[in-house]
Amino acid sequence: MANSFDWSDLMARAGLSDPFAPGTSARNGRRALRKLVPVMESTPPDVAEIQDITLPGPGGEIAARFYRPIEAPETGPLTLFFHGGGYAFGDLESHHRVAQRLAAQSQCRLLAVDYRLAPEHPFPAALEDCLAAFDWLVAGGSERLGADPDRLAVAGDSAGGGLAAAVAQARRDNVRFQLLIYPLLQLAETRKIKPKMLEGHMLSAGALDWIRDTYCGDCDPMDPRMSPLFETRLAGLPSAHIAAAELDPLLDEGQAYRDRLQAAGIPVSYHLSKGLTHGFFNMTRVAIGAEKQVRLAAEALKTGLGA
Repeated sequence: MANSFDWSDLMARAGLSDPFAPGTSARNGRRALRKLVPVMESTPPDVAEIQDITLPGPGGEIAARFYRPIEAPETGPLTLFFHGGGYAFGDLESHHRVAQRLAAQSQCRLLAVDYRLAPEHPFPAALEDCLAAFDWLVAGGSERLGADPDRLAVAGDSAGGGLAAAVAQARRDNVRFQLLIYPLLQLAETRKIKPKMLEGHMLSAGALDWIRDTYCGDCDPMDPRMSPLFETRLAGLPSAHIAAAELDPLLDEGQAYRDRLQAAGIPVSYHLSKGLTHGFFNMTRVAIGAEKQVRLAAEALKTGLGA
């Protein structure tokens, strides 16, 4: 049975309007997402260290936040995490609890990346920043953080999951594992056939159109760097875990990518969270069962990295 909470009710409780509503600026949407965090998310487990750092990027310095788990070995694997938010919302603060929870429960170091956002910085700015962060790790940054450069994972939720998939495709020789959390994997087809019950659960009928128009600009949404579902060269990609939500307009594309990876011989584990909506990683306080499902994804990440 689906969770009984309503997205619009949560927004109203926080005194906010839908960030995807017509006329809402990206700046207002970003403030809304930050304000919702204490309403929607429970307190994550403790970690040994949290450190804000900056990395070199193509558009200037990239802010990032490093998490070291309490039980992390002196040298161990690391996850590079990209937040969701439709490429226009989200930052280190909106996904702080998600990142800390993943680091603590996977017992793997984690580096969250504050990539540039649309509409100020449309495609390919976000992907360029994510690639720059990964290249920094490979070029020596991993040792600075006590990480093993041969055990690097990429992870992300929603739009961040699409960025993680694109980074894994572009840097497949150096990525050990990919955790894709209800990933947004294509922007060519945004009008999805979905039951009425899905309306109001994070991605309304017009939200994906808004994301495409805001992020893509004049670029072709069939470009695999923007829509990694359409990448034809899948051989050699790292193994993956896809965390899916039953009440998610993106469910079909996550399943399609799972099937394509498996057909190419890539090991893929897949977990469907029944009764949960898109965005449940940010809903551990209000969505029944969300916290358990996040823990299962963290365990898949731990296993995939051999932690």
